[in-house]
Amino acid sequence: MRRRLLLPVVLACAYAPPPAAAQVREVVSDGDTVGVGAGVLAGVSAAALRANPDEYIGTRLRWTVRFLSLERAEPERIDFYEGEPFLLARAPDPGDGLIYVAVPPELLAEAEGLRPLQTLDMLVRVRTGRSALLRVPILDLLALY
Repeated sequence: MRRRLLLPVVLACAYAPPPAAAQVREVVSDGDTVGVGAGVLAGVSAAALRANPDEYIGTRLRWTVRFLSLERAEPERIDFYEGEPFLLARAPDPGDGLIYVAVPPELLAEAEGLRPLQTLDMLVRVRTGRSALLRVPILDLLALY
């Protein structure tokens, strides 16, 4: 029988890393929430966001949604900047209704090429779990897959 010898590994940096702040959160929704990547959650419903809007602000989620249309925010939509482009989409669970996904300038060209009723896998950050006007989640688009 061979014995394995485990040796410690030491990494050296030629420079001091910048200071960093970190927040560790654990969010569990009925036992079905699964971490996907570092700091990214999957399995969080739109209903959970609406029920606990402050708890999820800034949380990154991996969602699959049904794209409906690309819109521009009117002045009345106080949860957006005036003229900000956003996706109108169906939440992952069809019973959860609609969601809004703000589109940053660097992803606008890609968003303009989407087809209605197309299924989208996306990485988003929660801006608010319950908007002031329509009480629906508003998310910031980080990536389309």
